Amino acid sequence: MMENDRFIPLARPYVGSEELDAVRRVLASRHLAQGPEVAALEVEVSAILDGAGVVAVSSGGAALLAALTALEIGPGAEVVVPVFAFPAAAQATFFLGAVPVPADVDPDTMAVTAGTIERVLTPRTRAVVVVHAFGIPACIEDIAALCRSRGLRLIEDAACSLGGKTWTGAPSGTIADIGCFSMHPRKPATSGEGGLLTARDPTILARLRRFRDYGRTGGGPGDAFGEIGLNLRLGDVPAAIGRVQIGRLKGSIRLRGLLADRYRRQFDSKPGMSVPSGYLRPGQTWQTFVVRLDRPADQVRRSLADDGIQAGVTAHALTSQTFFRHRCPDVPACPVGEDLAMTTLALPLFDEMTRAQVDRVGDRLLALLAD
Repeated sequence: MMENDRFIPLARPYVGSEELDAVRRVLASRHLAQGPEVAALEVEVSAILDGAGVVAVSSGGAALLAALTALEIGPGAEVVVPVFAFPAAAQATFFLGAVPVPADVDPDTMAVTAGTIERVLTPRTRAVVVVHAFGIPACIEDIAALCRSRGLRLIEDAACSLGGKTWTGAPSGTIADIGCFSMHPRKPATSGEGGLLTARDPTILARLRRFRDYGRTGGGPGDAFGEIGLNLRLGDVPAAIGRVQIGRLKGSIRLRGLLADRYRRQFDSKPGMSVPSGYLRPGQTWQTFVVRLDRPADQVRRSLADDGIQAGVTAHALTSQTFFRHRCPDVPACPVGEDLAMTTLALPLFDEMTRAQVDRVGDRLLALLAD
């Protein structure tokens, strides 16, 4: 369906004159590759993260690959990942010759817990990846305690949670050995494509910086590449856009929270659906607003599309994906996450969305569920 005044997209990044000015500034400087804008972005994000070190990279997926590499995950290792999530962590794990092991999720936070992780640990487990699903804070502190007791490394996939808080009030992404963020256009702060890593251990930070730049360890004509790496660098144009977005991140989270609260009031105690109670936790970023239906969500999504409302798939069950099943055919089922993948729906949510648009989405969804 063509966009028009009645079309409500799933997401729409807010960009304006400040972003245009930032791009012009970089173009005028002629410094388009990683340079001063990237360095400034890292400093400004570090301030949000209570001074933790920050490394900018080309995407959130690149951040996960760099994180696993910096923690020396390789062949023979197992990495616990959420069964219900975008499959970036699992794919990065396979890329390194290790094996992703899906753990089921809690139906309220839609994230793994210490209990679901513990059930799939083996002597080969080396690391755990926890996702703050849709900006809802996972129980990361409990998971961190479990990992410490078992000698496991922990990666906090806070792709949806930049600017958010954990259950205890720490900046999202700062509890684990490494935190990963995305600046994809569906995130509250975007640079187009881009990712960020954070860590407090200077040794880990140095590994991350080397890996994003082909393993560069020196300069000059001699031995400059002491390690294996890739080009995961972020350019100065997206970094400059990201800096503007970071500057308005608090306001974006506040606006999204108001819209999400309007959705919640519409849907309170309505038959045929529920809003995950994880949204009641403090520290949200409201990256996506998800509802759970009492039926398969895909037909409802298609019916909304017929009315000019772009709802979306929330996340995928790893155990249903061909790339995973062909490599790990005998993994036990994860019933909660597999059901969430079929029955949850992402509703439109973006900074410039109006209250009337929220009401229209809610009214149409409830009408469909009443049929």
